[in-house]
Amino acid sequence: MLIMAPSGSGKGFLISYLRLMFADTPQVHFAVSCTTRIPRPGEVDGHAYHFVSREKFEADIHNDMFLEWAEYSGNLYGTPREEIVKPLREGKVVVREVELQGVLAIREQIPPENRTIIFIDGGAWDILRERIIARAPISVGELEQRRQRYLEEVSSKAFADIVLDNSEDHKVALAKAKLVDIIQEALFKVVKK
Repeated sequence: MLIMAPSGSGKGFLISYLRLMFADTPQVHFAVSCTTRIPRPGEVDGHAYHFVSREKFEADIHNDMFLEWAEYSGNLYGTPREEIVKPLREGKVVVREVELQGVLAIREQIPPENRTIIFIDGGAWDILRERIIARAPISVGELEQRRQRYLEEVSSKAFADIVLDNSEDHKVALAKAKLVDIIQEALFKVVKK
């Protein structure tokens, strides 16, 4: 299950909720990606990301350790192969937050019957801009890069199997419930095999 969304759309919050809901479900694996960016306040290494040096990340690229990787806002992000391939082979439901580039790369490597692409629609740029600014300090240049990325990512809804509306605060409960339903349906399919 690949979850993609523009910055500020609430994907991190929704994935944290799923982690809580399925914490005691060994058949659900939350893939941990690697990044060279500095941790934000409250982020724990090994939870959503492995925070690594650029040198280590580049060595892992050279050693073909990533299923996909990309550079975004001057930082490298990547999905280690073993975080996706091994749990899928074990019959687990894998949940992974991923950028558009990653979705396109993973689509080429994971068959459609083994993946679901979910796009979280956080609303118009003005809404997301306010959420981004409220989350952490950001430069004008980086904010503009995120706006440009937003324009690309909104057009990527066409790649999604499911689009969830999280554009307003009162829709969060519906988005959370829908994601839980999607995982439970995937678990049912895995158990049936």
